[in-house]
Amino acid sequence: MDVVHVKVLILFGLLVASFLVGFIPVKCIYHYRRNLETSTVYRRLLSILSCFAAGVFMATCLLDLLPETIEALEPHIKESKKFEHYPVAQFIMVIGLMLMLTAEQCVIIYQEKRKQISHSNDTVRTEAIKTERNTLISNKDEFRISYSSSGIGTDDSREKKTNDFENSTVTLSVKTSETNSSTLRSILLLVALSLHSIFEGIAVGLQKQTTDVVEVFIGLSIHKVILAFSLGMTLTQSKLSFWAQIRSLLTFALASPIGIVIGLLIVEYGQGTTSSLVEGILQGLACGTFLYVTFFEILQHELSIPDIRLIKTFFLFLGFICMSGLFLIHDHE
Repeated sequence: MDVVHVKVLILFGLLVASFLVGFIPVKCIYHYRRNLETSTVYRRLLSILSCFAAGVFMATCLLDLLPETIEALEPHIKESKKFEHYPVAQFIMVIGLMLMLTAEQCVIIYQEKRKQISHSNDTVRTEAIKTERNTLISNKDEFRISYSSSGIGTDDSREKKTNDFENSTVTLSVKTSETNSSTLRSILLLVALSLHSIFEGIAVGLQKQTTDVVEVFIGLSIHKVILAFSLGMTLTQSKLSFWAQIRSLLTFALASPIGIVIGLLIVEYGQGTTSSLVEGILQGLACGTFLYVTFFEILQHELSIPDIRLIKTFFLFLGFICMSGLFLIHDHE
């Protein structure tokens, strides 16, 4: 079979496989969330799988993305001579992490300001309610009969309703802030994973022999399937709607096929040196995104909960070991 035909088959195979595997946790958790949300077993299972996903992301960052970034930037660093002994790849990785941190903090600040404005408006409305209540109380002797027949409650009941209104508004504002922050993290993780998948697809597209294409595909497919499942688990932790999660998975599934097409075009029309520099920078920024999501998003949340800590740590290590084994096998091949 012609190598181009093999690449086209791989393109569709990666698309279907990564989408279906990522769809499994999204569909299952969406379907059973209402029945199992109060279940301790459900929460523990979700935490364990999230820690496994964190281990996968950690290995992908440190054992796959970072070495690829160093390799892509190395020729350009040697040419410049100015940064020959400077850890450029690690610097770009930290910049990626800082960009993630800055973006999230900007969203949180924006949400806090909105919450303050909303709370200020609620205070004005509450004061208006209290003023109206006091007016009613002061005129109760004159309008006792008509107000009694209209069903207005006692002072205590009105006070209770006012307090309930204030509390519910503040709670809603806090939940909205947390929701938007979690959604931002999920979107940025999706961008990082998709970017990484595009470069992996390019690696497939650049192969010129059928046997080389198949070898790269075997390692890539296992890697991508695990990443798809981990992404699905992360999306279920966010507050994205079901269909938004499906669109996110579809975007991730399309990334590798897009990379394969780009690789085919590069083979057809030639390969430039600038593309290697751009690839190295983008890979480094994506590496920082993986670090941020692993340590600031997943592990910070999961390990702060005082439950099954050692089991979570074990599955974190298991996820890391699984991806490490895959990289080791792929290198030997």
